[in-house]
Amino acid sequence: MMRTICGFNSKIIRKSYSTVQKPIVTLDKKVAEDLESEVFKPRHHPGTDKAKVVTVPPRIVSSIFKSLKDAPVKGVYRDAQALNRYLKGRHIPPEQNLVKYKRQMIADKLSQTMDLSDEKKQKKYDAKVDKTLKSQIYNWEPMVYDEYKALQYVLGRSAQEYSTVLRIFTEIQNRDPTFKPRSYFDFGSGVGTGLWAASKLWKDSIFEYFMVDSSRSMNDLADLILRDGDENIQMELRNVNFRQFFPASIETTYDIVISAYSLFELPDTQARLETILSLWNRCESYLVLVENGTMAGFKLINEARDFILHLNEKSESGPVGHIFAPCAHNMTCPRLLADDRSPCNFVTSYMPLPLDPEGANLPQKELYSYVVLKKGPNTDCDKWPRIVRPTLIRSKHAICRMCTKDGNLQEVIFTQSKHGKLPYRCARSSKWGDRLPISIDARTEI
Repeated sequence: MMRTICGFNSKIIRKSYSTVQKPIVTLDKKVAEDLESEVFKPRHHPGTDKAKVVTVPPRIVSSIFKSLKDAPVKGVYRDAQALNRYLKGRHIPPEQNLVKYKRQMIADKLSQTMDLSDEKKQKKYDAKVDKTLKSQIYNWEPMVYDEYKALQYVLGRSAQEYSTVLRIFTEIQNRDPTFKPRSYFDFGSGVGTGLWAASKLWKDSIFEYFMVDSSRSMNDLADLILRDGDENIQMELRNVNFRQFFPASIETTYDIVISAYSLFELPDTQARLETILSLWNRCESYLVLVENGTMAGFKLINEARDFILHLNEKSESGPVGHIFAPCAHNMTCPRLLADDRSPCNFVTSYMPLPLDPEGANLPQKELYSYVVLKKGPNTDCDKWPRIVRPTLIRSKHAICRMCTKDGNLQEVIFTQSKHGKLPYRCARSSKWGDRLPISIDARTEI
């Protein structure tokens, strides 16, 4: 039986990585010096994600419970799990021209076999066309969040979304400690999970939060949670604005802009790219885009990634921006060319809200795809490769599958005898999503 890794066949995955040539691996000079001086240990090297299981702050959990008021908790929780499964299974909306073309093909074929001689038979024919179309093409519909669905969302999605966004923001903070955002913009802000993460890290510096969500019920619930579940209480954060539409001014910019789990709500490619461009134009420093770690979510992230990078090619004044994470390069994502056709995604561990009626409140894992784009030219000298699949720990060796600064997927089998004690121990202690502080020379080892 073929061994599987996180749902992917390990034999198929291995073919996607360059293993014909055994590259020369060199530990980052500064990291090597710090390790030798015992400034930190290999398991705490600067490329690691130090966060473990993320828990929603107790105050937020308490506010969520108060916000439920008289709602039937067990019923809402059950429906929340169903909503979560539905959202994870969504596909990209089909383009309207494709839908029209497909419908015409079906209509032409059925017209050859069905009688259309009267109005009743014509209606039957139209119904048959619609039914056949739905069976052959994804029937995308926008999500409409009323008050009850907003409660479902906060119970079914808030813990994992908070964990995901907090991990991404924490990497920005760790790699760019001088970044102190003064303003925050959230498109598709939902129940406020992005704001919870931003305020945890930068509460003292952010003076304005601008939240945009088309659902008034979502905005009302997000506002209520920030008021500890009591609409008469003054919220602790300053200058939090909830809107259902983009601000009228296109000149106001924000230090950090995020769109998390919102691109699926846009009906077609044009709407998505127009939104991405609007977000990019409103961004002063960092633009963060996050979606579910499915193939569909990865494709939406990659679409936005390529669109922003294409702006560099059209710019006459130099690069307008670059990828900060997860990629160490600005080239085509090598995952699109890999044999296994799996998404570029990462995993976060989180504690669900303590609402499970059976009390099984155990850590859960969530897959997500993301990209962080930063305005201006790339001045980051640490272009360390990113581990893009679980590290395989074996007897006296560790296998790391990485995306490199050259835009390649590279597998390296680390051993102490071949690579040295420090690189081996760093590799062995690194996990999926970490950056490994090494450089990889494509020349073959002797």
